Amino acid sequence: MIQEQETTIEYIQDRWCSSGGYCFYRLDEPNAGDTFHALASLAILNALPDNDDATRDYLHTFRNQDNHFSNVNVRYAVARSLLLLGEKPENDPASWILPLLIPPRDGIRPVESFSLFEYLYLLTNLCTIQNVAIPSQKKAEIISAVLHYRHTDTGFGHPVSTIIETADALAILAVLGYPVSLTGSTEFLKQCEDPASGFLAVPGSKPGYLEHIHAGVIACSVLGYHSPLFAQCEEFIRKCCRENGGYVRSIFGGSPNLENTWLALDTFAIIGRMSKDPSRRQDAGNPLRCCD
Repeated sequence: MIQEQETTIEYIQDRWCSSGGYCFYRLDEPNAGDTFHALASLAILNALPDNDDATRDYLHTFRNQDNHFSNVNVRYAVARSLLLLGEKPENDPASWILPLLIPPRDGIRPVESFSLFEYLYLLTNLCTIQNVAIPSQKKAEIISAVLHYRHTDTGFGHPVSTIIETADALAILAVLGYPVSLTGSTEFLKQCEDPASGFLAVPGSKPGYLEHIHAGVIACSVLGYHSPLFAQCEEFIRKCCRENGGYVRSIFGGSPNLENTWLALDTFAIIGRMSKDPSRRQDAGNPLRCCD
């Protein structure tokens, strides 16, 4: 296992760019998402670089003249990356985060997103990371909107329940102080369990992919549900590891990248924490997913 970790560390380090940041296809073309996934993975492996001024400087280039970022995904990745590099949270993040805390609406989801709740998920987690107090009225508004997408199968999503949207919804509700046990969503998680992969996107749909396993484990951690299929999840993920140390999305092949490598390592880490204490729930202040 130690040798596997060392190989994965080398895989990530080989994708560091000379201009700072990381790029999964090994050209000097870094991006915010790859940089976060790389740094977060190295943190899990206790291999964060001691000094990486080039990456720190690269991350600061994302701010434009108005001190804003291009989108929520980039802002999240940059904020998380800088924290991993030891920087303090920015001053007055509430000025831009709170106006963007908009309840989800039917049919409107972030571009190229698996989840209606993705932006809200990222923003509520940034509120926790950067100590932004969410007004009680806005909390109530968001909780009500998220619960609107809970279905009779106890999952969340639009138009139907999915494992990823359920995980996002539960994490949002937990951050906002809603008692997630009231959702009864453990029943939906059980419907998504699969002995071959661990978790599926929706009940009965096969095969499962890495992002579905990650979401399922996140949802379990929020609810405090120790799935009997955690061992199958870990076995599936191990089969997604390639000789170079990177991870692919599926056991059916593909090229490894930094996002899938982080999904794999983060899933291992969450299962590990829950295995030490099966009743332990995920700390709502610990961000669980990142931008794609």
